[in-house]
Amino acid sequence: MSTKLPDPKNLRKEFISTLYQTLDGVVSPTPYLEIAEGKNIDVKFLNGKARLPMPNTTEVTVLDIDVASLFFDDFHILYEGVTGVGKTYTSDALFDTIYGPDGHYTIRLSGGVLGSSALEPFTTTTLVNGVPKTKIDPEKCQKYGALFIDEINRGDSQEVFQVIDGVVHVNGDTGYLRIPIPGTDRYKGLAIIAAMNPADAQHSAALELDIAGENRFLKFRFPNGVAEAGSSQLEKRISGNLHDRFWTEYAKRTGQKGGWRENYPIITDPEQFANALDGQTKEFIDATLGYVGYDPKETYGRNAELMQQGGVQPHFTIRDDNDYRKILQAQGTLKHGFVRRDLRKIKDLSRLLSFIKGIKSGTYEANVSLNDVAAGIGVVLESKTVTGTDYGGLMTLVNDARAAYADMHKQMNIPEGYGLRQAVWQAAINAGQENGFDAYLNTLNTGIAGLNTQATSAAQSTIRSRVLADLVVLDHFSKAHQSDVVSALKEKGDGTFKAFGELYEKKKIESSIYEHRLGSIMR
Repeated sequence: MSTKLPDPKNLRKEFISTLYQTLDGVVSPTPYLEIAEGKNIDVKFLNGKARLPMPNTTEVTVLDIDVASLFFDDFHILYEGVTGVGKTYTSDALFDTIYGPDGHYTIRLSGGVLGSSALEPFTTTTLVNGVPKTKIDPEKCQKYGALFIDEINRGDSQEVFQVIDGVVHVNGDTGYLRIPIPGTDRYKGLAIIAAMNPADAQHSAALELDIAGENRFLKFRFPNGVAEAGSSQLEKRISGNLHDRFWTEYAKRTGQKGGWRENYPIITDPEQFANALDGQTKEFIDATLGYVGYDPKETYGRNAELMQQGGVQPHFTIRDDNDYRKILQAQGTLKHGFVRRDLRKIKDLSRLLSFIKGIKSGTYEANVSLNDVAAGIGVVLESKTVTGTDYGGLMTLVNDARAAYADMHKQMNIPEGYGLRQAVWQAAINAGQENGFDAYLNTLNTGIAGLNTQATSAAQSTIRSRVLADLVVLDHFSKAHQSDVVSALKEKGDGTFKAFGELYEKKKIESSIYEHRLGSIMR
């Protein structure tokens, strides 16, 4: 007789709802941002100031971010905020509730020769011939479910990086910071929340965390909600055994036995959420980064050069006007543009924001939409600003990009979930399957011509240039491998797409431009 396995979605629901219930009298739900969805996406950074709930809006609090982040192993949080706003308190309350006093570790870093080490929780020191020697403790590496690193910007950066990356090296030994997921051969990564004071004139003892450090986190400015919360927070304090209270209630609701080690890794297993983004969301990322994070003229110029190499002259440009200068002024607050790690951050943050919406709507799923990706890009972009810069200015650029992309989607009458490039390519394949290579190429070029029209803003010009340049690369690839494309078009149904994928994998080594411009279309 088979035993019916518990529904993962129900376990997730009961875990989250029990967690919020347990922390209700302990942690203040300090508002961080509000997402409003309509024709465009609008993200307002609330800095602790709540707003009246309106249709199609989602308020995201610090506690929402903390809870949702547990489900995504690559998502590590860095809170920047003045002393006393609740960075340590909030994280300790969450971790103590889930992991208990022995299942998480809090370390406060400090500089100097005698400063504390980020490796401290995972090492042991013994005497070898009368000389102290520090080495990895394998049991400690799998002891904790979470780590809170306070004053992270005052520690040894190389040690901090090892802990964040989940692999530590000490005196020739290597330790992996993770816990096993029961019933699988996989592991759950260490949940990490870090905190730091802002490095400004009011906190002269604080230092800026270097770029390599910030790139390993998603950085949030911890909002100070005291003016909003006032006396409603006087009774918010850690009291009693939150850990026992939480897991007792969870067991009562689900019938699941065991403690956090048996349950938590299964409930928060990151593989329970789909990793793939659809053609529309991938294309929006591709087309938007070059507008919001870099000089649009440079991005347009790079794409226009590709188009011209392929024999297509763009029918639009970017004017050096007041709007363009405002874009450069807004970007002047950035420490640096997007880097490789940011792509993972955008994907994970999009999923996290989608999951928070799923929690609040009761679905407990992470179904990423284009608006989630837009919000994710905006939050990551704002995290790159110079300390002391007001939030919100760069989100305007994301909204411009979102509106420009929506207009192109509407103009081409593309179904939801499909990218513009993807739709043009698939239309060309359908034509080619019916009438051969010439019909394929003609349909592809008709799509290019339909997109190569006048643009009324820098956002439209930049995004249009990226989409068109990618299609021109596809046109070049198809002509360069005509005989292989002809063979692929003779396949039936999905066989053509499979054949194209195999052709792409075989030929992409010819030029990096194929990987960068065609990968997200054909995969």
